[in-house]
Amino acid sequence: MIAYMPIRVCSGRKSGVKAGFLAEIYTEHMLQAFFKAFDRHGYAVLSRKLGICLSGEKHENYGDWEEKGDEQILAMLREQARNPALKDFTFIYWNHRPLTHAKWVRMLAEAGFHVIERRTLAEIRAVITGSGSQPTLDAWASPDRSQEATP
Repeated sequence: MIAYMPIRVCSGRKSGVKAGFLAEIYTEHMLQAFFKAFDRHGYAVLSRKLGICLSGEKHENYGDWEEKGDEQILAMLREQARNPALKDFTFIYWNHRPLTHAKWVRMLAEAGFHVIERRTLAEIRAVITGSGSQPTLDAWASPDRSQEATP
């Protein structure tokens, strides 16, 4: 069975916490929607300083001046791609901004990760559940799973 992990690049909009879970660090509304949508499944963020950060772990917060350049990020991702805990995932990149986010998808693939991209949270959910249909975000966030579409 394929292990899917939703992922998106980080944001400069952050809280003041020194360290915390991703949802405590990143305050940008699109990331918060992403976190809420996949809280029960798990998700990842591609940090411009730390590389891939998983939702179930605490991470350091950092200022924009600490971000690495693209070559440094790629080198870090290549190192992380050798990590057995990450290598079995197929990352589903939430590419709702294809003109500016395509480089992150390419970078993950070039580093050696399995990565696909989807444009909406519902499309990501459909991949994770294996359904051909695309449930609404409200149905996905609802604790009542009887609303989910079946293939």
